[in-house]
Amino acid sequence: MSDIKRLLTQSAGLRAYSIRVGILNKTKKYFSSKYNILSNSIKQYEESPIIKSVITGQKIYEAFLLEGVKVSESWFFDGVGELPFGEEICSKIFYEIDDQESKACTDILLFKSRYCDSEIMTVEDNLNTPYYNYGDHVGFIWRKLSQVDSLNKVVCAIEINDGICIRVCTKISNNKVRVECNKLQNRVVMTDLIGPIIFHRPAKCYRLINMNEIII
Repeated sequence: MSDIKRLLTQSAGLRAYSIRVGILNKTKKYFSSKYNILSNSIKQYEESPIIKSVITGQKIYEAFLLEGVKVSESWFFDGVGELPFGEEICSKIFYEIDDQESKACTDILLFKSRYCDSEIMTVEDNLNTPYYNYGDHVGFIWRKLSQVDSLNKVVCAIEINDGICIRVCTKISNNKVRVECNKLQNRVVMTDLIGPIIFHRPAKCYRLINMNEIII
């Protein structure tokens, strides 16, 4: 159970998913019609480890409270505190998420077919955790930095010393970016190629047993 608890701590989307499916066993359509939350907004929220829409997150949280779920804001939004459910719920979540590997592979193939000049790679370190974790799949299209109008703390694939890293970047000029990681070790580097992430598939959402292997 420790792996699942750690995943829930790291992913805002999984925390929302765990309550909707594990505790309430309700569909996205149910919440969409009853609480006026777009099904696609719920889907996007649940599939992201970070909170991309505070408004959507607040609507989902308030809907859970109205459904009678006793969950703290600190756990729902930040993953801080005790789980609002027992191990039997974790077991249910474990098996349902574990079956999503085929869906993840389909997502990646669709991305490749839609963007013929795209690249997909796996994250090889945890320097941007909990946003992007070891084994996560990310997709991007290479661009020259001069072609990027603005870049304000966006996670990008960046070529540094003939290697490709996934880092939070801020554009400084047409050939310089500031890169940072979760330890706030910021530095300015020169780069010719950069690719803002436009596809993200959290590997840990469907790989729970062996945390040290990369699928695909």
